Amino acid sequence: MSEPHDLFAEARERYTIFDLWQTLRLPGEPRRSCNSPFREERTPSFSIFDDGKAFKDHGSGEGGDVIEFIRVAIGGDHRAVRDWLSDRSGNPPPALPPRPAQEQQRAKVIEWPAELVTGSPETWRAFSTKARIPYAATWAAVEAGILRFCKLDDGTKCFVVTDSANRAGEIRRLDGGLFGKSKAYPLKGVRKEWLPGAAMLRGAPKSTGVFLTEGPKDYLAALGLYARYRRDHHGRNSWIPAAVLGAKCNRIDPELVPWFRSRRVRITPDGDSAGDEMAETWKRILLELGCTVDVVTMPRGKDLFDVAGEIEPEGLFR
Repeated sequence: MSEPHDLFAEARERYTIFDLWQTLRLPGEPRRSCNSPFREERTPSFSIFDDGKAFKDHGSGEGGDVIEFIRVAIGGDHRAVRDWLSDRSGNPPPALPPRPAQEQQRAKVIEWPAELVTGSPETWRAFSTKARIPYAATWAAVEAGILRFCKLDDGTKCFVVTDSANRAGEIRRLDGGLFGKSKAYPLKGVRKEWLPGAAMLRGAPKSTGVFLTEGPKDYLAALGLYARYRRDHHGRNSWIPAAVLGAKCNRIDPELVPWFRSRRVRITPDGDSAGDEMAETWKRILLELGCTVDVVTMPRGKDLFDVAGEIEPEGLFR
């Protein structure tokens, strides 16, 4: 049997991503620019380059060579890739069996009611003023795939809080109005257990803390406060804001568990009974993951967005 390094080297010489795509019977058609085979999407964000030897999924941030492509396709680690290649050494690699039900569930994405756009600098300036957050925070949220904009069929202009994984998200009206009796547009395919912003924890040092908020407006307020902290205090402490989209969310996606484990987490719930319950639920979840947890108490009847203009970021992120 070949050594692992030789096996990988052989695969890099032997296969292209075009070959492997067909062999693995992945959905869609491989092209230099196409839809990702790993998730549903409306706008192509998947690139194949370097003569078919490399790929980049701009929606998820994943990318690499043919070895990394196999790893993502089979949902395993590099040992699983080595075993898969070893079983097929000297033979054309056959198709993989269908993904387990759990993997198929993870592939589901949100059914957006309209095209999501990044907007323009004018849009960002107007949104920054309305949301009461620095322009730099709005721009950074757009660049990170966290903030998007859309216009519904009836002409209603909205902002969207989501992330590049396209697993959780919430649509709110820019004018602050309601969708019937709800603040949020009713979306299909949303997975509340996936926390927008949490994907940025992947690969982050364990010294980086998590600033956990409740709801999209508080999340944007946290991004704005952290931008001020980084600007005015040179970011002596490193944090990544993330959002629980709804006080009733009481579980965390298993994929996020290793990224949260053993970190310090600061929770900022709303100042009401639902917020109290959210804080207790997430404190329990995070303590079970070995996290160090503290809770920032909001004035009763208010949330982080309401008091953001009165808070000194240095104290919030100390």
